[in-house]
Amino acid sequence: MPELSGERVGGDGQVSLKGLRGKVVVVNAWASWCGPCRAEAPELSRVQEELQGKGLRVVGVNADVSVEAARSFERDAGLVYPSLHDPQGRQLLRLPKGVVNTTGYPFTIIVDPEGRIAAARIGAIGEAELKRLVRPLLPS
Repeated sequence: MPELSGERVGGDGQVSLKGLRGKVVVVNAWASWCGPCRAEAPELSRVQEELQGKGLRVVGVNADVSVEAARSFERDAGLVYPSLHDPQGRQLLRLPKGVVNTTGYPFTIIVDPEGRIAAARIGAIGEAELKRLVRPLLPS
């Protein structure tokens, strides 16, 4: 998985995948205007809260041009994980070709503790499917 980094949507610092090496990372690309993104956000937060003690981290990548729209989404959805603001999609262009279609939202990439892409899903992902994908990567 390439390094993705940038300013947090909340404006309170940076997000960097490099700093999460050794963890299982769920990278979720979203936009405030995306209905399926709104539907999956609470489930992603629940998985983060439940499994962070085992080494799981969820990181969002937001595509909104307006950082205010993204911040409003974060507040409304009660997101418990950070998202980096990537309005031009520059971070997502670093993804290897063929992993996902970066023009459609949402999509989710699971990164193993060694930094390798373990799975990718296009479209909304539910709590049960996400847990099914990440649990084998977490320590027992």
